[in-house]
Parts: sequence; structure tokens; C-alpha cells
Amino acid sequence: MRTNSQPRTYEDIIRHSVTSLLMTIGLIIVLTVSVTLTVDQLLRAQDQAQQLSTSLQTTQVSNFKDWLMVNKGSGLNSHNTFVLVKNAKGETTSLLPHAASLAKANTWSVPFTHLVYIKGWGLYFSETLKTSSQTYFLFIGMHVLVGNLHVLIAVLIIAIGLSLLIGLLYVRRLAKRLSAPTIALANAAQQAAATPELTQPELPQPQEPVEVAQLARDFNQLLAAQNGRLKRERQFISDASHELRTPIATIRGNIKLIERRGDKHPEVIPESVGFIDQESLRMQHLIENLLHLSRADRAAVTLQPLDLAELTTSVVNHYQPLISQPITLAVPDHPTLALGNTDMLHQVLTALLDNAHKYSPADQPIQVTVTQQPGLISLAVGDNGPGIPESERAHVFERFYRVDASRSTKIEGNGLGLAIVSQLVKLNAGHITITDHAPHGALFTVTLKDAKEN
Repeated sequence: MRTNSQPRTYEDIIRHSVTSLLMTIGLIIVLTVSVTLTVDQLLRAQDQAQQLSTSLQTTQVSNFKDWLMVNKGSGLNSHNTFVLVKNAKGETTSLLPHAASLAKANTWSVPFTHLVYIKGWGLYFSETLKTSSQTYFLFIGMHVLVGNLHVLIAVLIIAIGLSLLIGLLYVRRLAKRLSAPTIALANAAQQAAATPELTQPELPQPQEPVEVAQLARDFNQLLAAQNGRLKRERQFISDASHELRTPIATIRGNIKLIERRGDKHPEVIPESVGFIDQESLRMQHLIENLLHLSRADRAAVTLQPLDLAELTTSVVNHYQPLISQPITLAVPDHPTLALGNTDMLHQVLTALLDNAHKYSPADQPIQVTVTQQPGLISLAVGDNGPGIPESERAHVFERFYRVDASRSTKIEGNGLGLAIVSQLVKLNAGHITITDHAPHGALFTVTLKDAKEN
């Protein structure tokens, strides 16, 4: 049964990696040096065998005295070099007296090489030379190679062991250095999560490692976004409560007035009922706008090509009879296909016309324009009202925001219309801007993607 392994620390991961690396490097060095030494010794033995073969072919030795002369002339080491001679009758003799038992010993050949292992004697390089009357079996000892390999392996084992010991001590120090910024970041994140205040301190941003520094910056951006969102939500709840409190208080006040004075002063009933109707309608509009915002926040929209000039003309024609201000309309005389949602853009244009109607004098026109640019189609609605100061333009799309708070009771609305417009424009993959409108007033411009180029 397989069990899940425990999560590892920096030290565990680095120690495992360093140990594996050192073992791998040690193994590669052992193999490389061993192969190099073996090949070098084999080449040397092959050269010796070739020299010995040449001497034997020339001298045709068959006894120990002749072998000493050959060995002396070739410069071979007689202690590691043996020759067995097999005559035409099949009899085998040794050129060295102490190597007579070599012919009877058990041997094992190393595949793909001239190496043989002779029991009781060791590892030898073997070569066979045939002449007209005799066959020579040459054995050149590889004792130097075996001894060097033993020394090499022993040295490498000691070196790797020391390297592992030093490496593990270094790993602990390195792991603490690497984990310190992460641990500090985690502790700061826990403290930030436990802080109930909206203005939470930023997480520490170390200079290195770069990855941890980037992670800290990302966390701080996330915290800032979350704090901003939380502030806006709390402000939204506060503003919504304030907006709902006023009509509810008015309704309850008029109900109490009817209850106290309705019997003796029936003339107050129609006036109170009118106030109740007016404030309930205001509360209904507020709730509907809140629902629009809620739906827009989680809406999934499929954008399709639509003729923005045709849609704008239709909305303006239906809206003009409802207001006193004249509307001047300027649209291209050819289809202007934009990517968008018809119902949402209808609502956007209606809301912009409502806003222009509220803030424009009764005798001043409202300008509506549709223009086409490379890749973009724009819808602009301009009024001739008091305009919007540049410092306020960044806030007019916030929920419940009113540019002139002192006039909020004089002009109908609850500050949600432009917030809904902004959200709907984003859902249509567009953007909305506010600029000055000549000679005075505000110009709202909605820019959408051209369907022909997307």
C-alpha cells in the first residue's frame, strides 16, 4: 500500500539534490577515469604484446635461456609477463619455471577484450601467436591497472564522503538563507490575514531571491486590490443603506401622519399618499438599479455584429418625445457594424440620454454622434450642462457617486446610472471616456470594436 510522502522543507530538497549530484559526479568520475586507465593499460599491453610477438617470431625461443634473451632485448617486465609454448605435438611448456602451473589454472575471459582472469594469478592481457612449428600464448599482467583502480576508488570514496559531509553542512546554511525571506513573507501574510482593519500593512519585499521578491509584489498587489474591493463594497452597503433609509423614513413619517391626523384632518391624506407613492417609486428604481448592477457583475455576454447607427437612430426616435430638449443626431449613411449586445447597448444609450436630460437646460440641445475609425466605432452623447470637473471624472462611474452633492436633492437619481453604464460597456468589450463638450457641458464617448476587423 502506497502512502503519501510528507511535505519536504528547503533543507530536505536541497540535501537530496546535492547528495544526488555529488554521487552522480563521483560515479561519472570513477567510470571516466577507470575507462581511461583501462584503455591506456590495454594499449600499453597491446604494444608490449606486439613487441614480444615480433621477438618471438624472430628468435623462435623454446627454452628459458632463450626467453631471458628475448625479454632482455624487448625491455619487458618478466615478473608480469609469461609465455606458454605449445609445440606441434600438442605439448605445452612454460618459459618461466614458476609459471608452469599457469597452463593448468582455471581462466575466465572478459567479453569483447583480450583480458582473462586466471584463478590464483589475477588479470592478464592475453595474446596468441602462431608460427610454423609452435604456438605462443602470451600473458601480460594487468596488476598495475588493478592497483591503480583500487587506489582511485578508495580516494574517490574518501573525497565523496568528505564532500557529502561538507555539502550537508553547507546545505543547512543555504536552506536557512533561502527560506528566511519566504518564512518572513508567510508570517507577514498570516498577520495581514488576521488584521481586521482595511488598511493592512504591506508584506515585506526582499531584494533577493528574485522569485520571492516577485511573489511579495504580487501578494501586495492582490492585498491592495482586495482592500480596495472591500472598501468599495462597504461604501456601497453604506450608500445603499443611506439611499434606502430616506424613502423608508418618508413613507413611515407620512403613514404616522395619516394615523395621527387622518380622522380630524382628512385633507392631509392625499398629500401624504402622494409622498408615499413618490418615495416608494424612488425606492423601486433604486432596487431595480441595484439588481441591474448585480446581474451585470456576473453576466456572461455573447457579442454579435450589430448596426450601431441603426440602433442609435431607433433609440433617439423613441426617446425624443419624452424630453423637452431637442436631440441632434449625426450618424454615417452606411452600416456601422460593431461587436456588442443589442439590449445592453440600448440600455447604455438610454442611460446616457437620461443623464444628459437631467443636467442640460430645457432649451439646450443634446448631441448624439456615431463615428467610425479604423478598427473602432464610437458613440458620443454630449450635453450643454455645467460639465464635470476633470478631478471628478475618475469617480463618476463609482456607485452612488454624485458630482455635486448639494444638488443631489434637486436632480433626480441615486448615482447608480453611470455605474451601470460603465459595467455594461465593459461587458461589451468597450470603454467609456468623459471629455469637455464645446462650448460647455460633458461629452460621454463609448468606443466599441469594429465587427468587420474582428
